[in-house]
Parts: sequence; structure tokens; C-alpha cells
Amino acid sequence: MKKVYRYLMLSVLTLLLMFTSICCEAATTEKEEARSNSDAAMHLCSSMSKGVTELLVDDFVKRNGVKVQIRYLPEGSWQERKEFLEKNSFDCWLGGTVEECYLADQEGMLSPYKPKEFYKMPVELRTRQGQWTSIFLEYIAFVSNTNKLRDNGLYAPDTWQELLLPEFKNEIAMVNFANGSTSYAMITSIWQLRGKDTALKFADRLNQQNIHFTETYEEAVGMVDRGEKMVAVVPLRTAILLETKHKHLFATVVKDANRNLLNCAAVMNKANNLEAARNFIDYLVSDFSEAVLRSEGYHYIWHAKNYPYNDGRKELIGNVNVPVDDLSWTAVSKDEIIKEWLNVSKTEEIK
Repeated sequence: MKKVYRYLMLSVLTLLLMFTSICCEAATTEKEEARSNSDAAMHLCSSMSKGVTELLVDDFVKRNGVKVQIRYLPEGSWQERKEFLEKNSFDCWLGGTVEECYLADQEGMLSPYKPKEFYKMPVELRTRQGQWTSIFLEYIAFVSNTNKLRDNGLYAPDTWQELLLPEFKNEIAMVNFANGSTSYAMITSIWQLRGKDTALKFADRLNQQNIHFTETYEEAVGMVDRGEKMVAVVPLRTAILLETKHKHLFATVVKDANRNLLNCAAVMNKANNLEAARNFIDYLVSDFSEAVLRSEGYHYIWHAKNYPYNDGRKELIGNVNVPVDDLSWTAVSKDEIIKEWLNVSKTEEIK
């Protein structure tokens, strides 16, 4: 009996030790997971170029000691881009257009946050509750092949009206309206500044120029660079950067109907690293983000918070006509606007 009793006691002690060990291991694992979560990387989705994105992220990481994992929003329609944002768990979104951010907010995808310098942002360039914040500002531009211009006896165009000249037929490249912020901005700026009737009369004549639509800016620019097309519609930053690198390319700002092309940022509603996402928005609105871009040669992206005061911006773009966008129309009705623009059949002369 004594042997049986001793055996039972030994078994119980063994089980207790095993149970204690398991509990300790579980507690240790929980602590490690908690530590890992506190040090977890911020997951960023960027709509901006790789060069700009990495400059901003690297500087943010140096200043805040936060790990950041970057994925880039693929080209495509808003529906395709929205599905990408929904399928992946992102903490923050950088570079969305105002139309995209407006629609994302309507569908409850964004988490409102007012950054520390939110009060400095012009009212027309932000939302009241901070669902998204305008960060950087640029404009629509043309990049032209000077060799082809010279062969046709033309100066570089700086108005939409000039694109109606016979010499520009079959010579214009731009990103398709569903994908391109500048090409769609052309439609909405002309429409809002001139009124629907005049805008659609212009659309009819421009459509007759047989525009070559591309999926990306790189494709449109490549056609102009190779001399396959005479002019492409691109963001001003891209146009000036190309002009500095290629002697046969020339950049001009579109004067008769332009747009405030805003690169926005937002905290996502499914953010796991909420603190890091908010800190990143604070960083983007601060002077540090603009300074790092300037130091690396990006002189033609302006900070939205300095919009009313930036003399350098005004000196470069001049007195361009820019509408105050009605996002409830430009964002919500995008498909209908594009369809009407492409299918217009009026042939009256533009007044």
C-alpha cells in the first residue's frame, strides 16, 4: 500500500509541475505577444510614388523609432482600389485623392483624427472632423516634346483650348479618366468653371482629337519622350522633373482651368497600431515632411497648410483658374460624369 501511495503522490506532484510549467509558458508567451504588439510595425498603404513615400517614411522612422511596412495601392478604378484597401489591414493611408477619401469616408473606412496642426489647414482643404487631412498640393500640367513642337511650328501649350488645334490631333496622351487624377481633374475643373453646356461642347471637340488613353502616367510620358505623341497631361511635379532630366521635354502649367490636386492622408478604421498612425498624420502635417522633400529636390509639391501664404507657388503657377470642388458631385457622380463627357455628341462651336 505504501508503494502505491508513494506512486500516486509522485504522479500528482509531476502533474502539478507540468501544469505550473504550462501556465508559466503561457504567461511568458502573452507577455512576449504584448511586447511584440507594442513594437508592431505600422502598416501603411501609399498612393504616392515610391520615391516620395520612402523619403517620408524613412524620416518619420528616424524621428519616431517606429517600424513601418509599406504597400502601394495598385492602379485601377475606385472600386478596385477600395477592394484592395478593404482586403488588407492598414493602419494609415497616404496619398489618396480627395474624391477617393470622400468615398472611403462615406463607406465608413476612415477613423477621424485631427492632427496637432489641423487648425493651420485652410477650411476648403480639410474636413471638419478630420476624417481625412490634405497634406500636399500640386497642379495639372502638360509635358511636351519640343522637337515635335518645332516641327509643327508650335509653342508649348498651356491651355486646354490649345489642344483643339488641328496639329494636336492624334498627338495627345493622358491616363484614362477612371484611373488618372489629372485627367479626371481636367473634366471637373472645366465643368465647374465654365458650366455644363460649355464644358460638354469642349468635350465634343476634344474627343475628336483622338486622345490616346493609357493606364499609367509612365506610359503617357514614355510616348511623349519617344516622340510618339506631342503632349501628355501629368501632375506638375512630374512634368518639371522630366524637364530637368530631358532637354527635349518642356513643362507648362495649365492656366485656363486647373485643380488643386490634393494628396491626402487618413487613419483607417481597422487600424491596429492607432498611435503610430496618428503620429504619422501629425508628422505629415508638420514642417518636417515638407523639409525632407525639399532637401531631396521635390520643390513642386507644396504643403497644403501653407496654401494661402506660399509666394513661390503663386509665382510658378501664376493666376490659374481653380474651382472650389463640390465633392458630393465630383466624387459620388464620377462614373456618370465620365460617361457623359465621353459620349457627348454636340458639335456646336465653343463660345
